This record gives sequence, C-alpha cells and structure tokens, in this order.
Amino acid sequence: MSRDSLRILLLEDVAMDAEIVEYELRKANIAFETLRVDTGEAFEASLGTFQPDLILSDYTLPRFDGMAALERARRWAPTVPFIIVTGSINEETAVRCMKAGATDYLLKNNLARIGPAIESALERESAMGERRLAEAALRRSEANLRAIFDNTLQAFILADRWGRIHAMNAVAARFVHDLVGDPVAEGDEIPEFVHASDAFGRALAGERVTEERSIVGRDGLERFYEATCTPVLDDSRGVIGVCLSAVDITERRHVEENLRRAERMQATGRLAGGVAHEVNNMMTAVMGFGEFLLRSLEEGDTRRADVQEILKAAHRAADVTRQLLAFSRQQFLQPRVLDLNALVAGLEPMLRRSLRENHRLTIRLTPDIGCVRADASQVEQVILNLAFNARDAMPEGGRILLETDVAELDPAYAARHPTLHLPTGPYLMLAVSDSGHGMEPATLARIFEPFFTTKPVGQGTGLGLSTAYGIVKQSSGFIWAYSEPGEGTTFKVYLPRVAVQADNECAPVPAVPEGGAETVLVVEDETVVRDLACRSLRHFGYTVLEARHGAEALELVERNGRTLDLVLTDLAMPEMGGRELALRLARVAPGLPVLYMSGYTGEDIEARGLLPPGSPLQTKPFSPEVLAARVRQVLDARVRPAGRALT
Repeated sequence: MSRDSLRILLLEDVAMDAEIVEYELRKANIAFETLRVDTGEAFEASLGTFQPDLILSDYTLPRFDGMAALERARRWAPTVPFIIVTGSINEETAVRCMKAGATDYLLKNNLARIGPAIESALERESAMGERRLAEAALRRSEANLRAIFDNTLQAFILADRWGRIHAMNAVAARFVHDLVGDPVAEGDEIPEFVHASDAFGRALAGERVTEERSIVGRDGLERFYEATCTPVLDDSRGVIGVCLSAVDITERRHVEENLRRAERMQATGRLAGGVAHEVNNMMTAVMGFGEFLLRSLEEGDTRRADVQEILKAAHRAADVTRQLLAFSRQQFLQPRVLDLNALVAGLEPMLRRSLRENHRLTIRLTPDIGCVRADASQVEQVILNLAFNARDAMPEGGRILLETDVAELDPAYAARHPTLHLPTGPYLMLAVSDSGHGMEPATLARIFEPFFTTKPVGQGTGLGLSTAYGIVKQSSGFIWAYSEPGEGTTFKVYLPRVAVQADNECAPVPAVPEGGAETVLVVEDETVVRDLACRSLRHFGYTVLEARHGAEALELVERNGRTLDLVLTDLAMPEMGGRELALRLARVAPGLPVLYMSGYTGEDIEARGLLPPGSPLQTKPFSPEVLAARVRQVLDARVRPAGRALT
C-alpha cells in the first residue's frame, strides 16, 4: 500500500459482508488497507498496533457489539472517525449511537454511500482536529497571559461601566487590601476611591488617563502610585469598561526626593564656591588692615573697641564662609591617620564643660577599633557640632551618648542604600545619640540643608549639621540620622578604616612669627589684597616687589634683574595665572620657591588645574601674622642658597 492509503479497522464477524465493504471501497476509488477483527480483545489490541485512520464497525456481533466497540474507541482512539455499518438499525438506536460519539452510520443494503460517508467523516474529523488544536493553543495562550497577569509587578483590574470587577490580578488584590483593609475579588465592586476618581470617569468617556496619586493606607503611611485608566472598547468602538493599572512608586519617589535634595545641596555648594573667592578677598583686606589699624591706636584709645568689633565681625564672616565650604566639601583638608578613640577622649573635657548641669554625657569607646585618615580639626568639628545639636535638642535636660565601634559595609547594605555610592569594606562608626523629643519625617529629611534650623530666630545659623555633612563626605565617609517623635535622635558617622598606625601631631606654628631680610615678589591682581600682603611682609622686615599679574611680574624681573628669594603669587589672575608664572620663572631661576595663595576653594582649584601637586598654598582670608609665618616656613624649607639671581 502507498503511504496515502487509508488504514481501516473493520469490525465484522461475517467474511462475505467484509468482502462487500471492501468491494464498495474499491468502487469508490478509495486507496485503503484493512484489518478485519471480530472480537473485543482483537479490536482493542488493534487500536494500538494497527493505528487506524477510520473504524467501520458492525453493530451486532456474537459476543461483542458496536456500542461496546464505540466506547473503547472513544477511550483509546478518540480522534479516529467511527462509522456504524449494520444490516438493520432503528432510528432510536441510530440517535443513541450518534450521541455516544459515532461519526455516521450506514445500512448494509446501501453501501454505495460508503465513499461520500467516509469522505465526510474524514473532513469532519480534520475540522474537529483543527478546532482542538486551536482550542489547545487558546488555552495555552490564556494560561500564559494569566501567568503574566498574576505575576507582573503592576496591579491590573478590568471593570465594566458600572464598576464591577471582571478580572484582577494578585497584585491588585494586595494593593486594595493594604489600602482599605477589606479583601476584594472578581465580581465585587471596585473601591470607592477608584470608582469616584476623575480618571475613571474620563476613561469611560474614551480617554486614556495616567496620573500619580498619593493614598494614605490603613497603616497611616502615605504611598504613591502611578495609575492608568484605559477605556475597553467593543467591536463597534464603544466603551464597555475600563482597564485600571497601577504600580507602587513610593520607593522611586523617595529616591527622586533624595536626588533632588542632593542636587539642592550640590547647587548650594557651587554657590558657596563661587562667592568664596570674592568674600575671602574682601575678608583678607578687612582683617589685615583692621589689624594694622588696631596696632596704630594706643591702649587707652576708645576707638580700639570699634576696630575690635569690626575684626570680630570679619572673623564671623570668614567662619560662615568656611562652614559653607565645609558643607559643600570644597575646603582644604590636612588628612592624617587618626586614632578616633584618642580624638574623642581628648574632646571629653571640652564637651563636659559645654553641657549644662541637667545634661548627662556618657562616652563608650570600643577598644582597639583602629584608625581613620581625616583632618583632625575637622573631625573634632563634626563631634562638637553633633554634641551641641544634641544639647540644644534637650533644653530641659537629658542624656547624650557618644560611642565608637567598627562597622562593615557589605554589598547587601550598599544595595539597600544605593544613593550612598560608597565602596564596601571596614568603617569606623561614631554615633551621637540624645534622649530628646525626636523629629518628624519632614524635618528629618531637611536636617543637612544649609541654613535650615528649627531653633528660634537668633539661636543658630543652621550650618552646624550641614557643616558636619560636608566634612564627612569630603573625608570619604557618610553620615546617617535616625529619629522618631518621642524617641530621640541618633547621628551615625562612618569613616573608612585604615590599617596603619596613627600619625604624630604636627608642630604648631608659633603665635608670633619670625621676620626676615629676604626679597619676596608679591603677584596679586586684587589691589587691596596685594597692598595688604606687601605691607604685612614689609612689617616683618622683608624686601617686597609687587606686580598685578604674571606678565607684569616677568617684565619687572627681566627689567630690574633683582635677586629674589621667594615668589608669593595668586593662583587665578588675568593674562597669566600663578602656575604658568612659576613655570616661566623656573626656566630662568631653577629652584626658586613659589608660595601660592587663593580665595578659591579646594574643589575649584583641583577642577581647574590651578595648583601643581604638592605645592604650598596659603588660603584666604589671612592675617599679617599668618602670612608671615607661612612665608617664613617656605623660606626655611629651601634647599638652595638664599638670594639666587634671576638672569
């Protein structure tokens, strides 16, 4: 038989009747292969071994009948067409056979219809097979969509025009339960806050609406959602319902708020850096010439008090500038390896003197915690600022706890705080806690902003915590605050731990600097600052040459051929900056020391490449004594004989 032959299982106990059936099949031009069986056992076995394409079954057999064969065929070969072939059958029996699953029935006295009957049965089975495949594909598709529907992070609700839920996923059920406290299922009404919303009504009018909403749940916490209401249309484009989708964006809103807060602080820092240069130049002049004016007045002169007040105001203005620069992480630090426990212990007497009698200070230092690399004076400033903040938070008295410990920043912690952007590894933790009233979340979110304060007017500048924040960040650490109303506040400072011994203290600069007879070239574009620097150095015995900028300084040296021992130059000047001037002077006077001065901040100087690495720098503002001491220090560090002539 060819591959296209029809395999026909023939259940017939009369051989002559079987031959007649085969004759009619050939007559109908049907290519076929038959297997005749006449018992139930043989029939059932042939369903598996022969795998027929069609079953022709007599209705009446000695120990087996067509209905029994039909039942077994539906069980073991449900897709194979089954045609009853019988000598006589009444209408009632025929209907019963068709209901039981028979494809058709034929009378033996009318076998001429066997060809069309078989063709019709095969076509019907082919159509049913395609339908079964389509239904199976549809079920798989529905199962896939349901899996996606139930496992997405978004909440989905499909509701009709009257707000009755026709479909919803598990996320939506959880959202609704968390918000209203009652379970909601398919067939229920959507919550009132959804049904009554403007977005739902606009969707029923055919508009797709996306909005962000904040909802206070039954736990009292505010949560934020991005919700979309989309109209559901029928075949005639009429609105028959609304598809609501929502995603919880609370965490995203918090991250965005932290980013905005960081950007505000960064903008404030840029502003601080921008004004620092001008303010420092002005404060240099006020402080310096104020000192000269004060010295010119006799001890009994009543005007000395006025000058002293001017100097106090100038120093306060310089302090505010330094605090702003500390907040913006743009001040110059002098980091060294510090024993944090020793630093805290050294501050204990000052801290106890600064607290009131109704405050109790407890210090707990974990032994052998190691060291950090930071500016000692700045870390002390952080500790004092946090301690004073704790003191001011408890005007009626309370407990202040200052403690140190070792902390490990692991990847899991870093993942929970992605905005910190800190490397993992060992840190030293410094914590300052108080038993005050604590803070509301809105206050806690703003505590590190400059000039933000909850104190009455005139009681604080609002720069204490922002200064601490800037110092810690500039020292490659981070600071975290924990507070709840009625539970007090804890500030935790984390600084990277270093596995080396603490450095020795540097020798202090003498209060009254030594003078000198060397020649110093002062290069400064600000007239008032240049005049002050020249007058200060002349006061201490130095011979001073002065120039307004780098080009003029070179011109002056080339014209006069004077002998120089030091160049004191501003970094940022028109025409030629201090660094370029030093490079040009080095060609004609190798080894000539250069001391730079600047009112710009550390970050600005580094970003603009103004300062050669390792070069000495005197920051503005400065007093005559500070400038003279710094000049003497640089001159004493020379490795060449004094008085090198320029050629």
